[in-house]
Amino acid sequence: MINIDYSDEVYRPAEDTYLLIDHVKCGKKVLEMGAGTGIISINLALQGHTVTAVDISHDAVELINHNARINNVSIEVIESDLFQNVHGKYDTLIFNPPYLPVENESPQWAGGSDGFAVTGRFLASADKYLNRCGNIYIILSDLTDIESFIRKNKNYLFTEIASESFDFETIRLYELIVRK
Repeated sequence: MINIDYSDEVYRPAEDTYLLIDHVKCGKKVLEMGAGTGIISINLALQGHTVTAVDISHDAVELINHNARINNVSIEVIESDLFQNVHGKYDTLIFNPPYLPVENESPQWAGGSDGFAVTGRFLASADKYLNRCGNIYIILSDLTDIESFIRKNKNYLFTEIASESFDFETIRLYELIVRK
């Protein structure tokens, strides 16, 4: 069992987090972008993956390091605005981005007017950090125009892996691979 401490300044694991934990199939070397508490990274490290956890928030970076220590796992933790301080290539990239189509709210969930401000920036560079035959997992919300977003990002093949519905939205987990 994983022990996770929380902070009011860091996104708490929710349904989107557990959708990722339950469905991702990772290569050996994994990068989790926007790692928050680190629960996904820690879970993967406990399974034997080599994990790098990245977050823009200094509070999140401190919390990830703390949670890794209390779970006796070794993961590399990087404070970075997306790939700014990231080097190297990975077999799997995981990102639970801020995907709600709102502005001027918490950066933990506010994805800009269309919900893709951060996700679009992520995918613009993600392929450069992916090993050949690697994969990417991202969460998207049906409160956004997912089909339009997929059409804009035609260098990736999107496959829906799982979804979870609530009263007001459905969140969808996609696996992406780079088109040849």
